[in-house]
Amino acid sequence: MSGWRLARSLEVLRAEVNTIAPGRSKVSDGTIGDAAHRGGASDHNPNAAGVVCAIDLTHDPAHGADMHRIAEHIRTRRHVAAKYVIWNRRIASASSGWAWRTYTGSNPHTKHMHVSVGTGPDGKSTGPYDDTSPWGLSTGGIDMFCKLGDKGPVVEAMQRLLMVAGHPPEGGADGDYGPATSRALLAARQEVGTTATSGDTYSPAAYAQLFQLIARRQSTPPAPLPTRLLITGEVTATIPGQARA
Repeated sequence: MSGWRLARSLEVLRAEVNTIAPGRSKVSDGTIGDAAHRGGASDHNPNAAGVVCAIDLTHDPAHGADMHRIAEHIRTRRHVAAKYVIWNRRIASASSGWAWRTYTGSNPHTKHMHVSVGTGPDGKSTGPYDDTSPWGLSTGGIDMFCKLGDKGPVVEAMQRLLMVAGHPPEGGADGDYGPATSRALLAARQEVGTTATSGDTYSPAAYAQLFQLIARRQSTPPAPLPTRLLITGEVTATIPGQARA
C-alpha cells in the first residue's frame, strides 16, 4: 500500500532500540500489515490519516534487543502515546491499567514484541500517536548492572549469562544475587584472566569478560557489545517478512 507513514512516536521508539542495540537482528521487524492484517482490524493497517500505529521489533538479546526487558520498560514507563504492548503470550494496555494479562491471539509473540500507539479501536487509532517524547531506552532507562544483595530480573539475566558461559551459580537463575552467584561470577572472570578478587559487583568490565568467555566457548568472534542491555542466553531466528503481530 502506498501513501502511508509510521506514527512519529514509533519512529522514536525504533530509533532508541537501534541506539541501544546497533547490531540487532531486524528479521521480525514489521510496520505496514500484510494481507492477513488487511482482512481485519489491526493497528498495522493505516488509519484514516494514512498512519500505521503499530510496530514489531525483533527479539535479539544476544545483540542487546532483549524484548523481555524492553516490554517491561514500556509497560512501566507508560509513554503518553502507548496503547498496548504484546510480548511472550502476554499483553498490557492503557485500558487495563498496564497490568500483564494472558494474550490468546494466534501469534504468541515470542519472536518479536508488538507495540500499538494512540487511542481507539485497532486500525482507527487517534490521539497522541505522533507524540515524540522519549521512551527512555537510550537515556539510561534500563539498567543492566547489579551487585551482591540485589534481586530481580537484572540479576536473573546475569545468572542466565553465567550459565551460557559455563559457570552456572548454585540455585540457577533465581534472581537472587547471593554468595553463590558472586562465586560463579568471579570464577568466570578468572577464566579470562581478570585481576578482580571478588564477584560481588556485576560491572561493565565483568559483562565484557563474560561475553568474551561465551565467544571463546562457542569458538566464534564476539559480536559488538550492547551499551545498556544484558543478554539472556536466548537466541532467536525467524523468517523475514511483513508485520505478523
